[in-house]
Amino acid sequence: MTRVWPSCCCGPGPAVDGRTGRDRTALFYAVSGNNERTARVLLDAGAAVDQAVVNEAVKLNNGPMLRLLLAHSRGALSAEAMGSALFSAVQQNRHAVAEVLIDGGADVNMRDPRGYTPLLLAAELGHTDTFRALAAKQAKLDVTLPNLATALHLAVRSGSEPLVQALLAKGLDPNTTGPKAYTPLHLAALHSNPALVEMLLNADARADAVAQDGSTPLHLASRHGHADTLNQLLQVKVHTETRDRQGRTALHWAASTQAETPAVGMLLSAGANPDASDKQKKTPLHLAAAAGKADAVAALFLGKARGGAKDMHGSTPLHYAAARGHDGVVKLILSAQKRKGVDERNAWRKTPLHAAAEKGHAEAVELLLGAGAKVNTLDNCKDTPLHCAARAGSRDVVRELVSWDPRQGGKANLQAVNNVGKTPLQVAESGDTQEHKDIVDIIKRKMVLIK
Repeated sequence: MTRVWPSCCCGPGPAVDGRTGRDRTALFYAVSGNNERTARVLLDAGAAVDQAVVNEAVKLNNGPMLRLLLAHSRGALSAEAMGSALFSAVQQNRHAVAEVLIDGGADVNMRDPRGYTPLLLAAELGHTDTFRALAAKQAKLDVTLPNLATALHLAVRSGSEPLVQALLAKGLDPNTTGPKAYTPLHLAALHSNPALVEMLLNADARADAVAQDGSTPLHLASRHGHADTLNQLLQVKVHTETRDRQGRTALHWAASTQAETPAVGMLLSAGANPDASDKQKKTPLHLAAAAGKADAVAALFLGKARGGAKDMHGSTPLHYAAARGHDGVVKLILSAQKRKGVDERNAWRKTPLHAAAEKGHAEAVELLLGAGAKVNTLDNCKDTPLHCAARAGSRDVVRELVSWDPRQGGKANLQAVNNVGKTPLQVAESGDTQEHKDIVDIIKRKMVLIK
């Protein structure tokens, strides 16, 4: 297809800069077609070099063309235009054209509206070749973003091993702190990059560095279930009992992570205390039970964790497992405890059976009753588990409780009165859902008040 050039391009003046319907000049089309000879003719004829033309040369990674354009720009390009082109070159990892732009007057240390310098952007994107080109052009290495992230933080987050190695070789401090007072090692642990963890440790990064929230790299690796990184940190003898601002150790976080990981066993083997309590007096077993992590619960019991430990509200791990309906964990705890503690009360004098009943977990209720839980235990409000289930509108739990065989540990007291003088039936009658109406019928049938 033959290109139709706008106007005449054989002499200086407005004609050489005529534009097509797409607002493009002849020079732009010459550049976009990598036609250096035509571009030179146009430039010699006085064609103006604008930002669109420069950006096109950057996009095409055409260093010689860009050098030609800058030589003929006659100061027409502003510092902002040159800087924009440089950031574009960095974004596209065009290290050769970045060098041409810097040689042509672009400020290698300029900041964009977000506070990035070209070098910080190269670090974030993991563009090692462009980083090297910028560093060779005297780009400052010790600059930070407004949030204090350094080039090393950004490079670690990008996962670029060559770039991290290059920054460390340039003397950047591996223990510098950035956002949240995280060190680069915190980020390597968070993103589970064993190669970078090893690189940073070999560069004397502090394995026990503490961030703003009190977390160490070990906390982060444990929280996210990164077993490889956890193993690396344990091999350098990090402190397993360091506590974060919540009073939690790495074992607390390992116990509650949803990742499938051997982290709990690894920490216990390294000497972590299975009964460490956080600021709410929760142990790792409390957190594992609440999260429904049967594998973590089993590992903690193997590590001699106390199944009857109470938190600041007097709740045991069994309370949490029952309240969340984690039936497998309920079974594990009952088995490990040999059914002891099945009627332990918390600060509101609720037993695990109350907790399961008021949350509507019928299978947990059955497991607890089968383990000998007392069906008519009263809490602070003199509610029985049946009161709790009736109030919650849980038909399945109500059926389980009212049909429990007295020979298996007692019969639910349908006439029990709580501290506001209501029986379970009256509590259900106070509800306004279909479930409450169904519960009224279930209890009345049990009382032979209706057929």
